[in-house]
Amino acid sequence: MFLSLLHVNVANDAGRNWLGDVYRVHQRLWMAFPDNEGRAADPFFLGAWDGPALADPKPQRRAAGFLFRIERDGRARILVQSAERPDWKYAFQNAPYLLAKDKGPQVHEIDPAPRIEHNYRFRLLANVVKPKSVVHPSGKMRMTRGGVSIAVRKRTEVPIFPIQLPEILPVDRSEREQLLHARWEPWRNWLQAIGADRGFGVIDDRAAPLLMQGVHLFVRKKTGRGHEANQKQSIDRRFNAGLFEGLLVCTDQDRLRSAIIDGVGHSKAFGFGLLSIAPAAASS
Repeated sequence: MFLSLLHVNVANDAGRNWLGDVYRVHQRLWMAFPDNEGRAADPFFLGAWDGPALADPKPQRRAAGFLFRIERDGRARILVQSAERPDWKYAFQNAPYLLAKDKGPQVHEIDPAPRIEHNYRFRLLANVVKPKSVVHPSGKMRMTRGGVSIAVRKRTEVPIFPIQLPEILPVDRSEREQLLHARWEPWRNWLQAIGADRGFGVIDDRAAPLLMQGVHLFVRKKTGRGHEANQKQSIDRRFNAGLFEGLLVCTDQDRLRSAIIDGVGHSKAFGFGLLSIAPAAASS
């Protein structure tokens, strides 16, 4: 498995606009993993991009695909984790201005091997949602085996929001801190449930507080084709994005390894789900 670090050139409009459009970021990153047929048909990516769809690939990500996360703190950069070694020179040969000139792509081969009961610092950008079954908007009905007519249902994703704060916070410091801590309880519970299923537990105490931050993230797509090209309108798909940072303990090394390789949560094709860990100094 490979981990790549790309420093983005945000000194020009092209780099800033590209980084702000997750749809285009995903397309460009896919170009680093061309098959032989694609390489021969369009060696310089001069034609229209007809690569994989933006939806999550059908195979497990350890067998095909990649995970990525746009890092917005400090210098603009993108972290990419892939099963195959990427060819960044090929991917950016017709758009070298998107990357910083002073720092080329850095690629390292990695083999995540978390150890049971060891502590790790972690970072995760996640789409904080839960699945829910709802009545299909088409209003279609179907017959059960028992001959009963029922509404067709579909699976959807329901965002989990932090508790809304009052307009005026308490003057008392302890009350204010308690309120600010409690507002993240839905996200804290969501992450704890994810961890219980993926082989880790989140440590959240005064010595190692769990840091959570809402992130403004959406995908902009164009509508209209052909003669309507000049009348295209933007449709924004917004995500309930949350950035989590803190300390976790490995409770099942095989499941945690799988979570690192395959990603965590939904909407991985939009830059979510990459779980990054590093040994904590306090690990025993």
